[in-house]
Amino acid sequence: MNLIYDIFISYRRKETADKAEHLFTLFEHEGYKGRVSFDRENLDGRFDIEILRRLDNCKDFIVILSPETLSTLREEDTGWYHRLAYCSIDEFSHIEMEMKNAGRNLDFVRLEIARALAKGKHVIPIVPINSLTYNFDNLELTDDICLLTKQHAERYQDTKDFLFKDILPKIVKRLKSRPQKHSRVKSAIIMVLSVIFMIGLAGLIKWSKEKDVFQNCYTQSEFEKFVQKTYFFRSECVDSLSCFETLLQNKTPINDALNTGKKDSIRINWSDDCSLKQLRILKKMINNMMFVEKGTFIMGSKNPVGLENPESQVTIEKDYYIGKFEVTELEWNIIMSDATSGSEQLPVADVSWNDCQQFIRRLQVLTGLLFILPTEIQWEYAAKKNGNADWIYAGSNRPEDVANFKESSQTGSIDEVGSRKPNGLELYDMSGNVSEWCNDGNENRKRIKGGSFMSSCEEITVSYSDVASVDNRSKTIGLRLALNQ
Repeated sequence: MNLIYDIFISYRRKETADKAEHLFTLFEHEGYKGRVSFDRENLDGRFDIEILRRLDNCKDFIVILSPETLSTLREEDTGWYHRLAYCSIDEFSHIEMEMKNAGRNLDFVRLEIARALAKGKHVIPIVPINSLTYNFDNLELTDDICLLTKQHAERYQDTKDFLFKDILPKIVKRLKSRPQKHSRVKSAIIMVLSVIFMIGLAGLIKWSKEKDVFQNCYTQSEFEKFVQKTYFFRSECVDSLSCFETLLQNKTPINDALNTGKKDSIRINWSDDCSLKQLRILKKMINNMMFVEKGTFIMGSKNPVGLENPESQVTIEKDYYIGKFEVTELEWNIIMSDATSGSEQLPVADVSWNDCQQFIRRLQVLTGLLFILPTEIQWEYAAKKNGNADWIYAGSNRPEDVANFKESSQTGSIDEVGSRKPNGLELYDMSGNVSEWCNDGNENRKRIKGGSFMSSCEEITVSYSDVASVDNRSKTIGLRLALNQ
C-alpha cells in the first residue's frame, strides 16, 4: 500500500532545492513528520509514477519558485500538459512516451503545477518578493498553469540572511493539513513500546515491519533494494528475484498450430513496472497466442443473417497472432490493477470497447508489443481455419460440439474457456460463450463476432456479424486479443 503524504513540495532542483530542503526540515519539526513528500528524502521506486500518486493524494500543494523557474515555458506544449494534468496514473506512461517520441522533454515542475490545479488541490506558491525584474502577480503563463497567479502567494527574500522560518507560521496557518499532537496517553504507549523493544521484542517488531515491506514489494527494483536491508525475508527475496530473472527473458515461446516453422518465439521489451503476478500471467497469455499465416479466403455469407456482407474473396497481407482463448477475468484484473480477483477460467464480460482499449494500452506498456483487438477480417479468417471450408461454426458443422449457445447451454450462463472443441488453429469458443469485440466500425459503434451463450445457432456462425455501442457493457460481450508483428 502506498504511503499518503498530506503536503507535497514542488521545486526545481537547480534553483530552489536548498529552500525546499529547509522547508521540509521545518515541517518535520512542526509536527508533520512522515507527512511531507520531498523527493530527495523519501522517494524511491519509479519516481515519476510515485510523484503522481503522491500529488493526487495530497491536501496541500506547495510550489517554491525562483525568478527563472517559469521563464522557459513553451506555448506549443500546452496541449501535452493539459493531457498530463487530467490523465489517469495508468495513462501517464503512454502519454509520456508519446511526448518523448515527439521530441518534447517533460518539465516536472510544470506538470506538477498543472495537475495540482486540475485536481483542485490547495495550492500555496512561495515566490520572491516583487522587484523591478520580477512580479509574480503579473507573470504571463501558459493556459495549463495560468491559474497559479490567482493563488495567494507567500513571499521570501532571495538573500543569505533570509530564513524560511520567518514565513513558516503564515504557511502553517493556511495549511488544510493539521500537525499531529501527541496526547499523554499516546506518549505513554510509545514509552511502553520502547521498553518492550529494549527488553526483548525487537526481533518481533523488526519481523513485522519487514513483512509489511516484503508484501508491498512490486517490481524487480523494489525486491533488489529490499534484499539488501532485510534479515528475515532474504531467502524469499532471492526466490522472487530468481523468478524475475527467469521470467524476464527477451524471448517468450509462442504457438503455431499448423507447424509452419515460421515462428516459435517472440521478442518482448518488458517494462520495469511489471510485477511478478503480471509477468507470470503475461507469459501465459503470450504463450497462448496462436500464429496465423497470411493468405486468401472467402469472407461473408451466401445468406447473410446479421450485418455480414455477401461472400467475397479477401486477402490477409501480413502474418499475425490471435488468442487461443477469450481473455479471462483473472487476466483482466491482474493486468489492470495487479489484483488476483476473478476466475482464471471464465471469460471476462461486462467490458466496453473503450474499456478494452485501456486494457490493450496497459498490455502495450508492459510488454512493448502491438496488442490490438482483431479486425473483423482477422477474426473471421482465423475462425474459418477449420481444415474444411464448408464448416459453418468454428471447428464443426455441429454447433453443440464447439459452442456454448442458447439451445445448448445447460445453465444459461458463460462456460469456462476451452470447454468445447477448438477449430483447426486450436482456437476455442470462436463460436458462442461470449461475443468478441473487433476493431472495425465507426466512432460510436464497433463490430462484434462469434455470438454468445444467449445467441441462436444462426448467430454463432463464423461469418455472422453484429455491432454494439463503444461504451456498452454487456454480460454477453468480452474480448479476444490479436497481436500484429
